[in-house]
Amino acid sequence: MKKVFGKEEIANAGQTLTNYEETKAIYINGQKYLPDPDVYTFLLGGVDKFGEVTESDSYLNNEQIDFLALIAYDKNKNSCRILMINRDTMMEVPVLGLGGKSAGTAYQQIALSHTYGSGLKDSAENTVNAVENLLGGITVDNYAIMKMDAIPILNDMVGGVNVTLTEDLPQIDPSFLAASTVTLKGDLALQFVRRRMDISDGTNLSRIRRQEQYINGFYNNLRANIVGNGNFLVKAFGAVENYMTTDCDYAQLNEFQNYIKTYPEAGIYTVAGEARLGREFVEFYPDQDKLAQLTVELFYKPAESE
Repeated sequence: MKKVFGKEEIANAGQTLTNYEETKAIYINGQKYLPDPDVYTFLLGGVDKFGEVTESDSYLNNEQIDFLALIAYDKNKNSCRILMINRDTMMEVPVLGLGGKSAGTAYQQIALSHTYGSGLKDSAENTVNAVENLLGGITVDNYAIMKMDAIPILNDMVGGVNVTLTEDLPQIDPSFLAASTVTLKGDLALQFVRRRMDISDGTNLSRIRRQEQYINGFYNNLRANIVGNGNFLVKAFGAVENYMTTDCDYAQLNEFQNYIKTYPEAGIYTVAGEARLGREFVEFYPDQDKLAQLTVELFYKPAESE
């Protein structure tokens, strides 16, 4: 079975694939690509609720993913690149049923991936699976999914974030006027990255543009703090542990911290596509060709000729 981006193409039926790497291969315009083992990925997500992380008493919960950023460190290219994923992205989202068992998929917004499960590790990993499926079957190495409460805490730990406003945002603060540079601290940082319906054009696309600005400034400040304090990331995660679900232990956090310290400022990428109003909500449809090319650029490498 050959995996073509976005669909399956049957070839040489009955042949057994014994190489795991081969099962991850994708084909675009006849070219075979394999996951690049020198790319380390970390998924950062934010859910749209406040309060400490708690377990739902059902196999469903009331939390949706509001923010998704996949950080990729390429050891060969000495680069850090961050892919912003629109929470309205329409795709076949993996569904969990009773007992956290797989119950197939449902075509809906990727934001709903976290709604399945208890709201803890199973929900976080379902979101990870959704992102992996969206990007051709890549493997996410580590993840951290946080409640809204974590943002002001982490923001202030790095010393706040400076942004130059591209539009008037008086709904956040009367002093937030276009072309002015402001330092986001505390609740203002949360509002800048979270508010949507009552500011600008009310779309998630506009919010993503603000999040791009914020992530770039936050990453630079985070890196500066890590360079100055070799244990900073561990302390930061400890400060928000009640609001976060992660698969990182101390060793993995140190590995992640070393990547942040080693690589230069991040390049920000977004997925091209079209936002349309569905029956109830805005739905984002990625341009599959451009998504495939971006996926290959960030996470894959051309296979050597056989």
